[in-house]
Formats: sequence, structure tokens, C-alpha cells
Amino acid sequence: MLLITDPEVKKVLNMGDCIEAMERAFAEEARGIAVNKPRTRYKVPPDLDKPGYMANIIPGAVPSSGVAALRYDSTIVQERVFAGSKRMDFPSPTKRSWGFVLLFSLETAELLALIHDFSMSAIRVGATTGIANRALARKNSKVVGIFGSGNEARTNLEAICAVREIDKVKVFSTTKAHRDRFAEEMTELLNVEVQPVSSPQAVVKGSDIVMCATNSSEPVFDGKWLEAGQLVTTIANTDGVHRRTEADATTMLRADLIVLNNKETAITNQQRELLDLIDGGKIGWGKVCELGQVLAGAHAGRSNDQEIIYYKSNTGVGIQFAAAGALIYEACKKQGLGRELPGEWFGADLSEWMDKGFMPSP
Repeated sequence: MLLITDPEVKKVLNMGDCIEAMERAFAEEARGIAVNKPRTRYKVPPDLDKPGYMANIIPGAVPSSGVAALRYDSTIVQERVFAGSKRMDFPSPTKRSWGFVLLFSLETAELLALIHDFSMSAIRVGATTGIANRALARKNSKVVGIFGSGNEARTNLEAICAVREIDKVKVFSTTKAHRDRFAEEMTELLNVEVQPVSSPQAVVKGSDIVMCATNSSEPVFDGKWLEAGQLVTTIANTDGVHRRTEADATTMLRADLIVLNNKETAITNQQRELLDLIDGGKIGWGKVCELGQVLAGAHAGRSNDQEIIYYKSNTGVGIQFAAAGALIYEACKKQGLGRELPGEWFGADLSEWMDKGFMPSP
């Protein structure tokens, strides 16, 4: 069994390979081959205004990668008001991320790897945004407007630039120093002009792609500002712990198509920002599809360059962690990275029972 640390993940998992792995995994799910189960989150105590423990649990399997994955993220979370808006903060008393992905063999059921998930998670979110942009953004998209300046903003922008020939990026973050630093660092990293802007409206105006990658619990722009042909992406969503949305109702109403990672999770996680509009008859399910359906050819996706499309990356899904985890595991084995631990530490010995002809259930 291989223990793989965050620095090793960053060393071996590149965005290009991860984009291709995500595309295969989502297409497999749409064809009924790969398996996702809805995300589960809980918080103790449940009060959002108090710091408390939160668990984030996501299972799934990708047969073409030969693995099943279980993501368990253990963190401290609190909602607070910053610059006049509610946002989710993740204070870490130990200054460490306590999230892991358990990777299991589909052939033998054995535990193959225990992988730190901090960088892995940000890269798989970005890679999924990449495949959505490749499928849904206009082919001639050149300008990106992005909200957010943290780790997720970086990986999502990197992925967009990997699938479209972007000439210009505008970034807004509520903290000026953060957006200025983001612009400087990402200009150098991506060799693309990244400009900090002073208002949310400036992000949206004239952009082909509007990307939201923030900790906000509330909409970060007014849907009235949207222009024909834009692709809007958000990554913050309601779950079992708190209600969040980076896009307002106007955005969902104006969108010609709403694309989700997983419809079932929208229902089980009670993502009321969308469900209230559906239950109220303002939006029909016919306007909503899954990303995998587009990738598998079961849904046309964008039909013309005037459509506004809203990609609501509404949940982390287990196939992301399985596909990315398999890439990481195989690369670490080839490069001699990771720490080998005895497999028998993680599996109870059934020899006594099986030698007697029994096949005990777990």
C-alpha cells in the first residue's frame, strides 16, 4: 500500500493528463459504466456562525482506471461576513489539511493507496472545468473574467487556458492585494495578460467566459449583466451543511442551458438555489442536463454562439477522485515516489475462515 503526500501529488499530476482522465470518467458515467454516489457532508455543531468540525465524504468508481475511490475530508469550517458578504472560512488549527483519498482495486478490493487530497482536489475541480469549457464555451473564446484569487481560482484558470486560446483575463477579489498578486503570478505562469479589476461588473463585461472560484455563500455578480454567448461556471453550492451559491436566480433564468455534474446530488443535497426555481415552475428539468451527457453525445450542449450557458459544477463526484487517484498512483509507482506500507496493516486476515470453506461477509 502506497502513502502519497501532497508534494508528491503536485509533482506527478499535471493538468493536461487530468483533463483527459476527467473527460473519460464523466463519459463513462453517462454510459452507465462508471459509478457515482451522492456527496455527504455534516457539521458538528450544526450552527454555521460557530466554528466546528465538518466531514466531506465522496465515493465513486471508474472501471477503465481499475479503481474505486473514497474521499474523506476532515476540516474546521465557519461562515462569517467579510466585505459585506457571507463566505465560508476554513480555519485550520493545525495548519494542515486532513483530507485523504482511499484508492481500492476493483479486481482484488485491496487498498492500493492513501493519497493526500488538498492539491489533488483543486486540480480535479480545475480539470473538470476544463472539459466543461472545451465542450460548452464558444470556440473563439478569448477573454476570461474570473472571481476569486485562491488555489481553486488558479487551477480553474489554468484548465481554461489549456482548452481555449485565451488572450486576456480579468480578475476580481474582495481583497485588492490578493487580486493584484494573483494577476502578477498567473501572468507569469500562463503567459497570458491577467489584469486586476476593481468591480464585479468589470469581470463580466466583455468576457467570453465568466469563472467563479470563491468561498462566497452569496451571488458574486448580477445575472442582468450577462451577455449573449457567455459561459458561466460556478463551483460553490448548497450541501448538507450550508446554503451557498455564486450565481443568482437571474443567471439561472437567463441561461439557455444549465449543466450539472450530477442531478442526483442536486436533489439529495437540497440545492434550493436551483430546486426552488424548478419547483416554482420557473425552470423545467428539460433545461438541465449533466456534463457527462454532453461528453457522451447524449446531449447536444451548446447549439449556437448566442446561447448563455450556465455550468453549475454542483458537487464533487467520486469518479473525479478515482480517475485522478489512478493517475497519481501509477505515476508514483513508476517514479519510485510514495511510502510503501505493509498491505496487511489495512486488511483483516480471513485465512482461518476461508481455509474452512467459509466466505465471511464484511
